Amino acid sequence: MSALPTRPLGRTSHRVSVFALGGVTYNSHEDAHATAVVHRALDLGVNYIDTAHTYTDSERKIGLVMSERRNEVYLATKSNRRDHDGMAEAIEESLTRLRTDRIDCVQIHDLGDERELAEITGAKGALKAIEQFRRQGSVRFVGVTGHRNPEILAKALQEYSFDTLLVALGAMHAAVRPFYEVVMPAAQQRGVAVLGMKVMAHGWLAPRAAHAVRFVLGLPGVSAAVVGVDNIEELEQNVKAARDIRPLGDAELGDLLQTAREKYHERPHEAWFIHK
Repeated sequence: MSALPTRPLGRTSHRVSVFALGGVTYNSHEDAHATAVVHRALDLGVNYIDTAHTYTDSERKIGLVMSERRNEVYLATKSNRRDHDGMAEAIEESLTRLRTDRIDCVQIHDLGDERELAEITGAKGALKAIEQFRRQGSVRFVGVTGHRNPEILAKALQEYSFDTLLVALGAMHAAVRPFYEVVMPAAQQRGVAVLGMKVMAHGWLAPRAAHAVRFVLGLPGVSAAVVGVDNIEELEQNVKAARDIRPLGDAELGDLLQTAREKYHERPHEAWFIHK
């Protein structure tokens, strides 16, 4: 079995596995099931895990593995708190749940508009709290995420020296509401690492998983595709696809985008992850 490829994660000096493990699904699984998936991911060479403070039980379950294997992974979490005190509280709780004394990256979660950007960058904003923990050594890097407004993400990268950007780059976004063309130039100008999320569009593209993963990894400048999985079988299928990072052919690409477009139009009212 070939090794899982890695790519540079911006200016962090870390090389990230091109398949990164998303943590949102673990809220709905028993501890043994969730930890088995995480252990298997690390065994397969996955070295980046993304979770969130709002994924309450996910952080705790990932922490069960981190207590044993913390040094094998770049660990990222995120919070939608916009103020200093709220973010500080979230980081403390995340450190406890994750059973670690350090988080590699704390991200501003789902940044959506000008008001939120002004709040997080203000004198009593969330970024001040992250910076405080960074000075103390319990946070290494600062990131931002979003799937509602690519323009505000590009502006955020101009206004603050973020290290990473986790952004909606899946085929459904490309077919319906592209983000890549807006955010990538801003990220490359500032040396910000870009990770793609919404790869499976909340499972809508799961039947085309291999092509969905290859689509995101075929976008120039993308460090990794962050994907949540429900079980070890899904994990192994996605890792296999990530090992085969050949760009999609024209016919494959056209077919995938058409499938994504059709699935969106079947259920547009459910596509909260695309709309503002």
